Amino acid sequence: SGIFHFQFWQYGKWVDVVIDDRLPTSNGELLYMHSKSNNEFWSALLEKAYAKLFGSYEALKGGTTAEALEDMTGGLTEFFDLRQPPRNLMQMMMRGFEMGSLFACSIEADPYVWEAKMSCGLVKGHAYSITGMRIVNGPYGQTCLLRIRNPWGNEQEWNGPWSDNSEEWRSVSGQEKEDMGLRFDHDGEFW
Repeated sequence: SGIFHFQFWQYGKWVDVVIDDRLPTSNGELLYMHSKSNNEFWSALLEKAYAKLFGSYEALKGGTTAEALEDMTGGLTEFFDLRQPPRNLMQMMMRGFEMGSLFACSIEADPYVWEAKMSCGLVKGHAYSITGMRIVNGPYGQTCLLRIRNPWGNEQEWNGPWSDNSEEWRSVSGQEKEDMGLRFDHDGEFW
C-alpha cells in the first residue's frame, strides 16, 4: 500500500498528516472528491488527509472556503460581503491576481435546503473558485468580468448576462475572445 504525506497549517504551525492509499468507494466509484480522469487520485488523497486532520469526512461539511485556503496554504484570507463591497474591490482583486492570490466566492446558504439550485444556474451554499478576471469592451462599455468555476465541473453554470453563448459576447471582438481563451464548454467554468 502507498503512503502519502500532507501538511496543513493549524494554529500557527504546519501539521503533518500521513495516510495510506485506500480510498472509500461504493460499486467501484469514489464516494467523495474525485477527478474526471479515472487514473488521477491526488484530490481524493488530499481530501482523505484533510478529513483525517478533522476526524472524519463528515467533519468537513459546513466548513468555509476561507478556512480551507488558510489550512492548505498557510496564508491569510479576507472576506467581503458583496452587499456592502469596498469601493476598490475590483482594483484589489486585479492586484491580487497579479500577485498570484487565490479567490473564491459563494452565495449565502438557505438553511432549509442543502445546496439549493437557483434559476440563474448558481447554487446557494456552494463554494466556487474564481479563476480569472478580465475587463472587456461590451455592449455597455467596459465591463469587469470574473471567470468562475464550479468544482463539480459539470453543466451547472451561470445562465444570466455574459453566460456561455449569451448575446453580450457578440459585442466582444474575436481577437479579445481568443486572448481570453474563451470556450463555451459545459465544464462548470463560466464568466
